[in-house]
Amino acid sequence: MKDIRRDTITGGLVIYSSSRKHRPHDKDKEKKIKEEKEDSLFKGIYDKDCPFCMGNEGQNNEKDRIESKGEWHLRSVDNKFPIIDNTQKNLYGVHEVIIESPYHDANYYNMRKCDFKNIIYMYIKRYKDLSKEKGIKYVNIFKNSGSSAGASLDHTHSQIISFNIIPSEVQKELNVAIKHYDNTGENLYDSIIFSEVSYEHRLVYNGKYFLMYIPFASRYSGETRIIPKNDVRFEDWKEEQIEELSYIYDKFFEKWEESQGKIPFNVIVHTNPVNDESLEYYRTHIHIIPRKFNFGGFELSTDLYVCSIDPEDLAYELRFK
Repeated sequence: MKDIRRDTITGGLVIYSSSRKHRPHDKDKEKKIKEEKEDSLFKGIYDKDCPFCMGNEGQNNEKDRIESKGEWHLRSVDNKFPIIDNTQKNLYGVHEVIIESPYHDANYYNMRKCDFKNIIYMYIKRYKDLSKEKGIKYVNIFKNSGSSAGASLDHTHSQIISFNIIPSEVQKELNVAIKHYDNTGENLYDSIIFSEVSYEHRLVYNGKYFLMYIPFASRYSGETRIIPKNDVRFEDWKEEQIEELSYIYDKFFEKWEESQGKIPFNVIVHTNPVNDESLEYYRTHIHIIPRKFNFGGFELSTDLYVCSIDPEDLAYELRFK
């Protein structure tokens, strides 16, 4: 089956081709993917050579931490190799690394709900602080897990970057949301929630505060998205929302490993721009993107992306309550 579809959030065109998933791949590629599916049993390991492990705190300039009983659970530190810093006038901001565990072998496949809760709390804490800086228009939060997803270190971590600009991908989403609001008078994300709940077959989780689903069209085969059900800015999320999102992360990565193996991935948190009035038509949401395969010449030469995974089938495999 072949079809052309449009992503409801980004507006991008996607070619859906179910036959592409049957393409042969060389054994080196298969071996690499198999190695990424290694046993994820947590043992509480430290690596003396890892700058993020407990005991090596002096190697980083700490900005914030979450701790209990004298031991830290998460730390936010300056990135030693920042994408953005404050040395330029036309592009400036702060780039931090959020070290998500003191243990070298912790990862999203073996973390617990309480670990994810701390991560979300730290995201919000650092977002609030970075968004207060003069001239900042956007705060970007993302995670690279695995070398093929862009991670330079194995130790589990996320990154948060403040900008004096709005990134083009976010602006693209804002433009799509504005157009939808102008045409319908409705928030795009409310419309997506209504459509997905009515259809049901692409739902992964339908909770009180969040909806998780597999989009009808996405440039990334197997992408999963999380949308809040309320118009609340990211920095204003309450305890009950953080609690439910932590539960979603815990259950999802357990189901994802059962279905797909321990694959590399990216997590992208798209928030509202700082101190703007976009909440009426735009809403914080989360993209969870598997990184099994790279883009080829077709995608790079046309800006058309090929999706080979059936969203209904994947949603059925991942669904939980």
